[in-house]
Parts: sequence; C-alpha cells; structure tokens
Amino acid sequence: MKIRIPRQDLLDTVNKVKTVVSAKSALPILSHILVEAEDSTLKLSATDLKVSIECTVDCTVEEPGSVTVSSQRLSMVLGELPNSEIIIESGASGVITLSCGKIHTKLFSMAPEEFPPIRNFDNIEPLVLPQAMLKNMFQKTSFAICTDQARYNLTGLLMELSGSKLTAVATDGRRMSLCCETENIPDGISIKVIVPGKMIGELERLLSNDGEIKVYIDESQTAFSFGSTRLVTGLIEGNFPNYDVVIPKKHDKEAVINTATFTEAVRRTRTMTNDKFNSVRFIMSSGSMMLRVVTPEVGEYQEEIPIEYDGEKIEIAFNPDFLLDILRHVNSEMVCLVFKDAMSPGIVKPYTDAPVENYVNVVMPIRL
Repeated sequence: MKIRIPRQDLLDTVNKVKTVVSAKSALPILSHILVEAEDSTLKLSATDLKVSIECTVDCTVEEPGSVTVSSQRLSMVLGELPNSEIIIESGASGVITLSCGKIHTKLFSMAPEEFPPIRNFDNIEPLVLPQAMLKNMFQKTSFAICTDQARYNLTGLLMELSGSKLTAVATDGRRMSLCCETENIPDGISIKVIVPGKMIGELERLLSNDGEIKVYIDESQTAFSFGSTRLVTGLIEGNFPNYDVVIPKKHDKEAVINTATFTEAVRRTRTMTNDKFNSVRFIMSSGSMMLRVVTPEVGEYQEEIPIEYDGEKIEIAFNPDFLLDILRHVNSEMVCLVFKDAMSPGIVKPYTDAPVENYVNVVMPIRL
C-alpha cells in the first residue's frame, strides 16, 4: 500500500475513530486501526467488538492495500508532524513508514486479516432522519442512562418508533428523561430497540446540525450512517421499563419558574453540597421558593426566588446534579415543576403552550 494525504485530513479522521478503541483489551488487534486504501479513498476502521466505526477520507492512492496501526501511536505521531503531505507505505515484515518531508517514522503493524469484520446492512431498508433532530433527542436524554452494569437493560437508550412518533427514553432508576418528535418521522414503521450508551455518546460527538442520517436496524444490531462515517453496534437485550407508567398522572401541585433564575440558584446550592450529602431542599409556598442546603462539616445555604405557585406549602428534596442535567436542556424561558408530595417523584418539563409535551423528566426525591 502507498498513499499520499494531507496530514490534517488524516489526523482528523484518526481522531474520529480512535475514541471507540478500548484502553485495555485482551486482543492486541483491538488497539489498532484498520487502514484500507482503494481508488481515491482511505477508509479507517476501529472496534471494541461492541461498537465499531468506519470513516472515509479522500487521498491519492498509488498502490491499494490495507494495513493496521496502533491508534494511539498514530494519533500521537501525526499530532507532532508539520502540517504537510503525509506518505504512508507498507513494507515487508509488517512495518509501515510515514514520511513527512525529511521526517520518516516506522511503525510496527499487525496482519489486517486479524481485524474483526464489521457488518454491513446492504439488505436492510434504512430509516432516514435529520441529524440535528436525532442529536437533540440524544442530548436531552442520554445523561439519565444507567452506568451500573448490574442493570444491563438500563445501560442504553430506548428508541421507539410507532405511529409516526419517535421516542427516546433513558433511566437509571432514580430519574427518567423522555423526548419525542413527530415531525419528519415516517409513518407505518414500528421499532423498539435499546441502543448502548457508548454508541449514543459517539453519535452525540459526531452528528452535525445539517444533513440526514440513515439508521439500519435488525434483531440484534444497528448501524448509523451519515456523511463519511458509519457506526455499528449490537443492541441491548432485555426489557426496558414501561416509561408511560413511570410518568405520574395524578400530581396536583405545579410551580412555574424562570429557567435561567432557577438554574443559577440550583448551581449556587451545589457549591455547598458534597458527595456524601448531595441534596437540596425546595420549600414552595405562594409566590416563592426557598432553596436550602444543610451539609455537615461544610455549612448552610439558603436562597429565595420568585415562582408562580398558589398551592399549599410543600417541601421536597432533590439531587441538584439531576436538576442541572435537565435544566441545561430546557430551551423555554420558563420551566414547570409538578409534584404530589415530598415522597412522590417530581416532574420537570419546559413550560410551553404546545398541545403535545415532547420533553418530560421524572426525578425521584431524596427522603427528608
């Protein structure tokens, strides 16, 4: 193999794919990137056997072929080279030569045949969606994905398509975030799958605000293809909780608060909590909310902010980090908090006059 490519183009593509590579793996080949040159295109692939990624970039191919190279080492070398043309040649004994002007670097390779194959979905009709819409849905929900592998069925994000409505849901058992869209959603398709959290994180990183994405789904795997990038992952098996049941239906207390004011106040309370005592009390009465923190060995904090509320006085406690995760993604000027009592889960959602609620968060309170 022999190719010529601008150093920055190659570095950008390497950095796109290398995040999938596992820091520690029992298989040495999984620390490598597969580099394939054909026609006028260079394809870079990486995998950890759960999530795989392929990215293509234009280059001058003088001799087609394929090699593998350490993802970390290649990124480090390219990061230090001058911004000029790179020549990559594969030689005998599994050695790759990178030349940049008068700089020549030799890297050891492994046989490309050892690299695990990445599945194609040529026989499956894709679901075509706007990239910006899918990225927004993931950003509004992915923070609630469970990280505890003991609850494996919650370590991904539920994607459900039914009746021309796409719904994304994530939960870790203490909170749940749901976002749905009805615009630009094809009708007559029924899908319900759990996509692993690592794949969702990669998509959030790589999706843009323009263009479309093709989503391929079968019984056990899914692929997302957009621009010059394609990602493939296995789906999570198991049952996802019935999210409609989780959303409380009989809450009778509603407070409306300026989103920016509430966010700033909650952020200030966070400065007075710690890992052991990470809770804030919210005391609501007519027209005002008192935020109060009492943390042993740290101190106390209290702040009052105006709200629209005319119900009976209620005091409830929440993890402030959970609220901040939600408030970062509330785009409306006002945010709505809905409660029943101090022991029941609360609902946090944008305050709008839209007939359909498309972003709802449920948060479990902390026992007072």
